[in-house]
Amino acid sequence: MKNHSTVALEHCSNYNARELPHIIGKLFQHLGGIGSFVRKGQSVLIKPNLLTDRTPEQTVTTHPEVVRAIIRILKDHGAKPSVADSPANVVKIEQVWEKTGFRAMCEEENVPLINLEKTGAHSFEVDGFSFSIANPILSADVIINVPKVKTHVLTILTAAVKNMFGAVPGFQKMILHKLHPTVSEFGRLIAVIYQHIPPHLNIADAVVAMDGDGPSAGRPVHLGLLAASRDAVALDLTLCRVLNIDPSVVPYFKHLSVDGNSAAYDVNIEIAGTAIDDFDNRNFHAPGTLRARMIPGWLVKFLEPFIWIAPSISDKCIACGRCIKGCPVNALSSATGADKPVLERRKCIGCCCCHEVCPEKAISMTQSPLLNFVRQGRM
Repeated sequence: MKNHSTVALEHCSNYNARELPHIIGKLFQHLGGIGSFVRKGQSVLIKPNLLTDRTPEQTVTTHPEVVRAIIRILKDHGAKPSVADSPANVVKIEQVWEKTGFRAMCEEENVPLINLEKTGAHSFEVDGFSFSIANPILSADVIINVPKVKTHVLTILTAAVKNMFGAVPGFQKMILHKLHPTVSEFGRLIAVIYQHIPPHLNIADAVVAMDGDGPSAGRPVHLGLLAASRDAVALDLTLCRVLNIDPSVVPYFKHLSVDGNSAAYDVNIEIAGTAIDDFDNRNFHAPGTLRARMIPGWLVKFLEPFIWIAPSISDKCIACGRCIKGCPVNALSSATGADKPVLERRKCIGCCCCHEVCPEKAISMTQSPLLNFVRQGRM
């Protein structure tokens, strides 16, 4: 009988650069020590969440101090770390590096910050999906995945598993949204990509997480948590327990497993360090689209004309055009005389790409009257 996956949890009250290496070191110890992951001289690619150009305080991206602490531990062990991610395609990556603080941090630590859009990629055909993975991800001896813990209006949770979607470079992410527009199909794609390039270690930044309508327009929530595991699925399942999210509504779990068990969210996971109950989730709120994910698939197909999620653009809009560029199906356009983009709803696939890239939180994902009825608990 195989051993259950271990997930390590530790309290971390803030992003103090002096305390973080100690706390992350404890996570390594809970999982067998850094030597069980990395050998001296090995190349280690650290994969944070650098979705878009926001400051660390806005909680959209992994905090650079968490990655700094990991870098220093790796260097002390004799490893060769680098940092890379592929952000939303409508934002220049140099702008993302500047705003998130990663350029300054990597320069201070003398660590390469790699542009995955310029390094080439290798194409794969897996389980009916076609996608490419950036070459540095494939060539690294070790991958350490460092997601930001957030809610997500499409997938409910974005953490360790979904963070590996950033290994797909450039515009292809937008194309994949177009090719796989349903929540179920996109969830299966996320699962396939993760299984094809599973990281060796996952360290989740939930010191300050995001709730509500994440991954970029939600609300910062202090959880005081750092979590780690060899198994990204086990880590995400544990985060669901911490945040009181039903894993059955997270669309990629049903396509994944923990330690060979096909019913991923039915297995027992060993918790090391701090107990789950020691973390306060009372102020954490799931996305407004959660109840839409609870409708059975057969019923969704029957009611498809009446079930939709689409962007609504508020007066906060500054007409920057990011949502128009980021829409994979050209459902948004700049109409003559209009002070904000216009939506052609029949084209919209509800992928939330526009919502993710809006710099002003001017876009909210609204639901059809039927979904609102369900959300209010009347069904």
